[in-house]
Amino acid sequence: MSLADQPAPVSVIAPVRRIAELRAAWLEMDRNAAAIQFAASRRGGLMIGLAVVVLLAASLQVSLPNLALAAIVITGVVLVPARRMEIVTAASVLFFVARPFRIEQWRTLTDAKALGLGFDGDLVRAAGALAFLAFAASFLALQRHASESLANRRPLLSLIMVWLALFLGALAIPSGSGWSLALWTMTGVWVSSLWMLAYAAMDQRAARPSVPAYARAAMARPFWGGGAEGIGKSWGYLAKFDAKTPDDLGVTRLKALKLAVWAVLLTGLWQACAWAFRDQLGLHDIDTAVLAHAAGQGGGLVHAWASLVTSYLIDLIIIAVWGHLIVAVVRMLGWRIPRNTRNPLASRTLAEFWNRYFFYFKEMLVDFFFYPAFQRWFKTNPKLRIAFATFCAAGAGNLMFHVMRETHVFASVSLEDGLMQFRSALFYSLMLALGLMISQWRGVKLSPDMGFWRWHVWPRVTVFAFFCLLKIFDDLTGIGTFEERARFALSLTGVFP
Repeated sequence: MSLADQPAPVSVIAPVRRIAELRAAWLEMDRNAAAIQFAASRRGGLMIGLAVVVLLAASLQVSLPNLALAAIVITGVVLVPARRMEIVTAASVLFFVARPFRIEQWRTLTDAKALGLGFDGDLVRAAGALAFLAFAASFLALQRHASESLANRRPLLSLIMVWLALFLGALAIPSGSGWSLALWTMTGVWVSSLWMLAYAAMDQRAARPSVPAYARAAMARPFWGGGAEGIGKSWGYLAKFDAKTPDDLGVTRLKALKLAVWAVLLTGLWQACAWAFRDQLGLHDIDTAVLAHAAGQGGGLVHAWASLVTSYLIDLIIIAVWGHLIVAVVRMLGWRIPRNTRNPLASRTLAEFWNRYFFYFKEMLVDFFFYPAFQRWFKTNPKLRIAFATFCAAGAGNLMFHVMRETHVFASVSLEDGLMQFRSALFYSLMLALGLMISQWRGVKLSPDMGFWRWHVWPRVTVFAFFCLLKIFDDLTGIGTFEERARFALSLTGVFP
């Protein structure tokens, strides 16, 4: 009997077996009757809620005021579940008034304008948020009582028209006036919340009158945050995932805890990757790699590819952490909504990746652009109908969403220069739409019978490569021109310098 055939010592096997048992117990926790019963209780809810808040803090992604607000809301909902709507609404209004903008650039713009006029930027933004909430409640009331109004027939179009009027007014007014400050503030508030208000209007049309207008309006900026695409969508969407029984509630809370723990583990992975790839190996993020290549300091073909791949992997981890934390908070309130990111590297098709990578952004584009185009155009030609609807969502809708969000750039540059900044985003949107349409036209049906390579490996490699290369052009900041990004992409072939 060789040494290799000798059984491993018990001292080695036991800890490994114990770790495997603990891992299995953790993963199966939301199927354990005793754990579910405990999680459904008031004491269990408070303890799990505290653990989730601690994990939010450990993720380094949540500010202290937001942590406090999350803790208060979770505690209030656990103690007084019958008042969940009122608690979430009040917290959302408070959050909206404190942070009406989704991205920091709008705050920077309004701070600069307010300072020049001697105003307090926080008070100006709070006034803008309250004005939007008043408009939102009036808009929803008009929609409910005036069936022939544009607000009822085309709510998203109505909101976009209001945004366009605000934006054009902000461009036309001299930059040093109070009106300029007011219009730019309202434009920023509008692009931060109009998509969620459109969801509220869509939800109201679906005959759910039990939710009052003020609660629907508050959902334009739910206290759990997130981007303008809206994680959680609307009260009607949340109702689809509501815990109906104590056992459902217990499972939902346990899933919230598991997701928050996974987010913290991913945070550790993110920091480890950043340390290893950036600090130790000297690899760049995509923007830095593009600028370095443009300056003739790219570091060679291998360095460029390594920078691109590792940068994209880090981006995937970041979006997963961010989405997991938000979904965990929503689940703690009793709504078992789907995850925002779910193992995107397992995708075998472009459409599957898009669905797994950023679920709620995909949902927003499908709800507001794909379905309306699909229902209206090319009904006699199925392939063209699908392709056109895909272009409206992944191409036109995608570009519109991001350009509207970034219109703060026009406050400091000319219209022509501002539009030039979005050339990379235009190319990105067109290539994404084209890739999805070609994938649909090919109609290749993958099957395990195709073998290991063609089923497990090649589809996933090609999907990752497509989105990884496309990420080079996923830019709205103007860091690196479109030409510089194109030259960097071409340099990855090894043919072009």
